[in-house]
Amino acid sequence: MGGNSFFMCTMKNLIIAIFFLTFLSFKTFASVIVKNGLTQIHELSTHSQKEGKVVLQNIGTKPENIKVYFNDLTSNCAGTVNYASPGQNIRSLYPFMDVATTDYTLQPGEEYELTYQIDLNRNQFESGSLWVLMMIEIVDPISKNTSSSGLEIGSKIRYAVQIIANIGQKNAELINFSNVKLGKDINENRVLEASLENGGKYLVIPNVNIQIFDAQGIKVKDVAVPAKKIYPLNCQNFSLPIADLPKGKYQAVLLADYLEESIGVNLDLEL
Repeated sequence: MGGNSFFMCTMKNLIIAIFFLTFLSFKTFASVIVKNGLTQIHELSTHSQKEGKVVLQNIGTKPENIKVYFNDLTSNCAGTVNYASPGQNIRSLYPFMDVATTDYTLQPGEEYELTYQIDLNRNQFESGSLWVLMMIEIVDPISKNTSSSGLEIGSKIRYAVQIIANIGQKNAELINFSNVKLGKDINENRVLEASLENGGKYLVIPNVNIQIFDAQGIKVKDVAVPAKKIYPLNCQNFSLPIADLPKGKYQAVLLADYLEESIGVNLDLEL
């Protein structure tokens, strides 16, 4: 094992894991909750329609007003996550979306199904993944604080529900590692940093791990990190902890597993 050669090998099926994304900028509990998760993935055929729902419940003791709107989401290899107005992303699901309401008042104890529809007949789109964030904001602040300038600042809660449509027959996607390097985490512990790019048309959620071998070829470390969603033409950063390895020279294999395949890069490490 040496250099930066790449290889492909057949691996076991990867069960697509569903992850949640939420924006919470407060220290107290929310009175409105999302009961059916913050990621919804739909499988559709070309020119089809699909209805989904976000189940909300007011677990508080007073009525709560909610506002519904949309944002686009992208991420790049620099680790930056970008939120934009809906429709700016070339793979935005927003132009295909209808939502039942953009304003609603939840009574105490009420459970409400906020329905939406995906209609692929609106525009020509043959295959691939489209996505958008449905933002659900509680209008009234849940707490108020007075700043040093005397201004009263309210803290609100917003949920970001990722709605994803996979259209057509999914296949193995073109993903590649880039910018692999040694670095340190926020606690100054040594890590291996790597970016993983999705050059294909479909969302992928790969498992990433590194296997490290000493000079005698004995495996001394095998580390896996939590999977992340990587949207088409987007990138995600992964940080693999290696702080417990003593100084020396090592060889390593960095792997990303998805569907029935795996992509890897061989590395020479000197710590």
